[in-house]
Amino acid sequence: MAVQDPSRVRGAEGTVDDVARARGAVRNTETLYGRRPPQRSTGHAWMRFTQRYGWRAYALPILLVITIVALLTTRSAPKAAKPTARAHVPARATAPPAAAPSSIIKADPAGGDINPKVLAAAALPAGPAYTLKGAGTFRVLKGSTPVVGHGKLFRYSVEVENGIQGVDLAQFQQLVVSTLSNPQSWSGHGVALQRVDSGPIDFRVSLTSSLTTRKFCGYTIPAETSCYDAAGSTSKVNRVVFNVARWMRGSTAYVGDLAAYRIYMINHEDGHALGHQHAHQCLPNGLAPVMMQQTFGLRSPQTGKFCSANAWPYPTGVAGAPGAEQPDTAKNDEYGKGD
Repeated sequence: MAVQDPSRVRGAEGTVDDVARARGAVRNTETLYGRRPPQRSTGHAWMRFTQRYGWRAYALPILLVITIVALLTTRSAPKAAKPTARAHVPARATAPPAAAPSSIIKADPAGGDINPKVLAAAALPAGPAYTLKGAGTFRVLKGSTPVVGHGKLFRYSVEVENGIQGVDLAQFQQLVVSTLSNPQSWSGHGVALQRVDSGPIDFRVSLTSSLTTRKFCGYTIPAETSCYDAAGSTSKVNRVVFNVARWMRGSTAYVGDLAAYRIYMINHEDGHALGHQHAHQCLPNGLAPVMMQQTFGLRSPQTGKFCSANAWPYPTGVAGAPGAEQPDTAKNDEYGKGD
């Protein structure tokens, strides 16, 4: 087929017809370069893609969909609350029951009227619960010390009634030993002391429940008391009896200073075990002698003066210590019975 020159094609008016020229150009292009290949549809392209890549062609869109769903789920899901750290709190032991004021195991005749003001001063302060009734038997707490002081030797043990709860026994025995070894206490003033847990024992320092205390000390004075009970009808051994009620709560004379009251308890009751009697008058500087019954108040029954609380037999720098001691009489003891 001959190729026509587009410039020579003319219309009916003898001018070049643009449309005819364009059509001629198209025909000439196909003649020169060949027919344009037909455009393939999207479906045809997908078929070639699947024939080339096989199963992977189907896996790709599935993975894409899964990825999109996972991203949307992660963004929309609420954030989990971070656990709040909590400090470990040890389980609290059940507190022993508090003694009721009307609990009486032994009520001795009072032997006369009791001053209600002094009885009020002897009331047990408010405080933590304590063991009302123990087993009535004792166990020796292990431990011994070298001899302290100079003079006649007294050997003592530290014991606790079985069944007593809520007391730090390590602290209890440490305070007993450190108090009796202090130069302001009895050791070094004519006596020597040694803690032992076996062999010959001169007296036993015992932490005792409220009702068992009344077995040893009686209940002539209707208040929680401690005492020294020499070997005899109520005890086969010399026993210093510390009432756990007082150990836990102290007395009104020492309110706010339980540690000082405990030192007073130790020095006063152990003073009885070492042969000391009660003192009833203030020391020259106004302090109460340690052998005064400070649990029942700080007023001297002989002079009517009020003394200042004092926990030591020989407080540093105080003249006249440990004070004059006399047997209890109706004139110098409101109760007619020692503690």
